[in-house]
Amino acid sequence: MSRRPSPNDVLLLIDIQAGFDHPTYWGSRRSNPSFQTNITSLLRGFREAARSPVAGTRPSIIHIYHSSLNPSSPLHQSSDGINFQPYATPAHGEVVISKSVNSAFIDTNLEEMLRVLEVQRLFVAGLTTDHCVSTSVRMAANLGVTDHLDKETGELVKGRILLIEDAAATWERGDFDAETVHQVHVASLKGEFCEVTITDEVLKTLYSAYSPT
Repeated sequence: MSRRPSPNDVLLLIDIQAGFDHPTYWGSRRSNPSFQTNITSLLRGFREAARSPVAGTRPSIIHIYHSSLNPSSPLHQSSDGINFQPYATPAHGEVVISKSVNSAFIDTNLEEMLRVLEVQRLFVAGLTTDHCVSTSVRMAANLGVTDHLDKETGELVKGRILLIEDAAATWERGDFDAETVHQVHVASLKGEFCEVTITDEVLKTLYSAYSPT
């Protein structure tokens, strides 16, 4: 049975919290009916890959949650809405980071953590596409958190940021329906700040990288 090095992969899950179930606070219609199913599949896939016998690094999962400073927000620390959704509850050993603004990098140690891990592929999913997901993807790209110097050659190794578009979602904004808002923001991020992929492709990538051959 052969062994091959696996890349340094991280699944970054943003704000998958109970407060987003509020019936009116965010809006009446959410995009992407498959969101929960795809998040569940991604977590299962990454957790199975983390137990892989293939030599090399193991993929990591980082959970971000929003602790709102607004007392009326369903994501305020005084509300049960701050808790993770049952299908996205962190497992033992998975990293959990709290934030209070849109970006997962402001006043957190996320950038430092990703640099220490020398992440080559950062997969991003969560809520909401146009707010915290978009802001975090843009800042990850601007900071170059997936880029690092090769220890042997000293050359810059450019990593990849991949937004999993069918594992992100948002609500309607003004006169624009939720699916339109989602698609426009994904299109805005694509190419300039990240690559765009889907859950099935990510799972195939994991299988290729971490399954014994």
